[in-house]
Amino acid sequence: MLSRELTFCCRQGLTITQAKQLCRLAGLFKSHVQLVNVTRRQSVGAANQLALLTLATQPGDLCQLQIEGLDAELAHMAFTCWCGELGQPLGRPCTSLQAEQRLCQRQPDYCFTQSQLGHASVPLDKALALRVLVDLLPAELVRDRPALEQAINERERLAPTIIRPGLAMPHVISPAIRQPSLSLLSCAEPIEWGSALGPVEAIILLAIPAGLAPEQLRPLTRLARALMDEVVSTALLKAGTAPARQAIVIDALLS
Repeated sequence: MLSRELTFCCRQGLTITQAKQLCRLAGLFKSHVQLVNVTRRQSVGAANQLALLTLATQPGDLCQLQIEGLDAELAHMAFTCWCGELGQPLGRPCTSLQAEQRLCQRQPDYCFTQSQLGHASVPLDKALALRVLVDLLPAELVRDRPALEQAINERERLAPTIIRPGLAMPHVISPAIRQPSLSLLSCAEPIEWGSALGPVEAIILLAIPAGLAPEQLRPLTRLARALMDEVVSTALLKAGTAPARQAIVIDALLS
């Protein structure tokens, strides 16, 4: 079974005409097509025109088309034009700029650039994955790397930090980090995380300074709650490009 996705940021709301076009396109392929509004945490089958309109998609919403089936690759090419008419597909590195600007404007203490996302194309174990996640943090924000790594490992020994099947969120509060920081690692090969929920395919590290004010913690609380939602976590796991994964995380930090 092939699986493809298209993640895009809407420039306009979904109209009746566009819903009809998507419904007609979905009927041309054997693959199952799902339209997900990540921002509103809703998902409907693309073959149901009435259900599509219930998403109430608005300008600025982050959405994803999920395509699964034997002809998913061909369907992906056909849906690319449809997504381009509705919004900006998130595939190339330059498409990350809009999400980064939103984060900078609304949460200037946070930054989540392309350099803080990684992809492991070779198998990793848990210990190495955690080290890679620390590597991805902005070096200027890490005050004491050995202390930070020790705090992360001690937290993991308490209990595995899987929050949804396939997704882990190791987190630590430590004076070894200067300001709230996060990094994301996606993996081609699932990593055994020591949990009954099974291995993970994506890991988000949250490194939080000690003594942070409650209002500074709210974005991370929003992120954790969002990623516990099946719609958002599935969208992140299915996202096939770094800009798409970045936009999903930033959307969760802000919404």
